[in-house]
Amino acid sequence: MSLRQKTAFVLVLFVVLAVALVPAIQGFVSANSHAVDATPSASPTHPSGANNFDRVLFAGDSISVGRDARLLPESFRAITSRRLKANGTQSITTVAKSGAKLNYIAHSKTMPADLDLAIIELGTNDAGGNTPIESFRKEYQNYLKRIRTHSPSVGFVCLGVWYRPEAKIAQDLDAVIKETCGQNSGIFIPLSDLYVHTQNRGPRGTKTWKGKSDLFHPNTQGHLAIAKKIIKELSLPAS
Repeated sequence: MSLRQKTAFVLVLFVVLAVALVPAIQGFVSANSHAVDATPSASPTHPSGANNFDRVLFAGDSISVGRDARLLPESFRAITSRRLKANGTQSITTVAKSGAKLNYIAHSKTMPADLDLAIIELGTNDAGGNTPIESFRKEYQNYLKRIRTHSPSVGFVCLGVWYRPEAKIAQDLDAVIKETCGQNSGIFIPLSDLYVHTQNRGPRGTKTWKGKSDLFHPNTQGHLAIAKKIIKELSLPAS
């Protein structure tokens, strides 16, 4: 075989080998590309939309009880609880009593531990009962401190008073609640702006799950308005 023939044979052999190796090379590159992409596309640890509020406390008075909502499931507490549960909340404790002032609830024996969120709706009966502002301030500070002692990582949502916004006692109590809540990295949600809209209260004498309604407590529409404020501040997605 001449040198020219040998050279031609080698070239043909090289081309044949190259063509044969192309699928193998492509398979190797493809396999490694999928391996690299696998980590970023891994499923998240928690389902989409899940919150970090596994354990929640509601503390309040007759409004937290659900007074004057037509049905209990229409109360702000029930509406908010449903949204929380739909987004991952496992346990909800309620400490609420009609007519209760801050002092009564703050000294309740019921105090769950390891809370992630405390929604506090207190002060309305203190406004009606003219509780001294400094006494209220000290009691509110101590109550938040007591909750945090049992739940170091708790977050606070503090609702203002359900009262006439022009009343000085309401303004003073709201100022204390807002300041104290802020000092504890909490969220203050005023309610007096909802109170002024008469469609959020009454009419008097309507049959509800807890007796006849009055002109003071939030009705079903008022409870829904309160719940919407809380849900918005907590950024709870619709279920």
